[in-house]
Amino acid sequence: MSLRIKFVLSCVLAVVCLQAQAIIIRHDVDDEHYVKDETHYPAIFPLQDNGIEKNCVGTMISDQWAITAAHCTILIDSGSPLFISGQTVEVASVHLHENYGVIKAIRNDDGDIIGIDEDLKDPSFDVALIKLDQPLEHVKPLQLAPFDTEVDQLIQVLGWGDFGDGIDGISREDRVNDRKFRIAHNKIDVLDGNYLIFTFDQPNSDRALPLEGINGPGDSGSPALVYRDGSLYIVGISSGGNYPDEASHAREGKYGWIEFYVNAEKIRGWIKDVMKS
Repeated sequence: MSLRIKFVLSCVLAVVCLQAQAIIIRHDVDDEHYVKDETHYPAIFPLQDNGIEKNCVGTMISDQWAITAAHCTILIDSGSPLFISGQTVEVASVHLHENYGVIKAIRNDDGDIIGIDEDLKDPSFDVALIKLDQPLEHVKPLQLAPFDTEVDQLIQVLGWGDFGDGIDGISREDRVNDRKFRIAHNKIDVLDGNYLIFTFDQPNSDRALPLEGINGPGDSGSPALVYRDGSLYIVGISSGGNYPDEASHAREGKYGWIEFYVNAEKIRGWIKDVMKS
């Protein structure tokens, strides 16, 4: 299991909300260049918003279906309300990829999460579909890319909440959360099994982009987007991250951090089958 998933679960087990540590940016670029108007992305929404933090991300891929990370579904159950582009809807059903395994929240009588029940088979299938109780009107969904994922594709990654930079990274004890919506850019380094993988490159690297950045814990489930022919397409779903040596670091998200996204190309058939059934 990746460091991010472990971090997310540990926050829940500590009876703390999932920490919405969002975009981590270059230290030498003004943050205003990353901040965007979230109303321009109505298909993208937080799975949980407690008024202080926004936790985990879903993306509408049809008028009634959204995609997210499987481990984020501990936040919702059938009947859970979601607020999407000004509309309140309820979750009708949740479908984890059958190869991922099982992960469920253990709740007390007040509905608070006090533990996790998990039996994971293959974390690289960390993806889930959410069916809403009714179609959403006036929200244009984002489509999965009809083209193949490729190394060196330019992607956009996004999220709300806490943020930091590549020198300082982020820690649980020293957080900055302003609930702003940010978008950063990166390039796919490797396609490995079900994952597309990319790195938070140093500014002096020949691979570093002007708006280089990565997601952080709490924005699992968010999409990696590719802009092509005037439209944005989903090529991946945020799952986890770590340092290359997998060592334990006090702060996450410094330069050299590696992100793992579920490659949308690998799950097209599963998505089609679930939505049909």
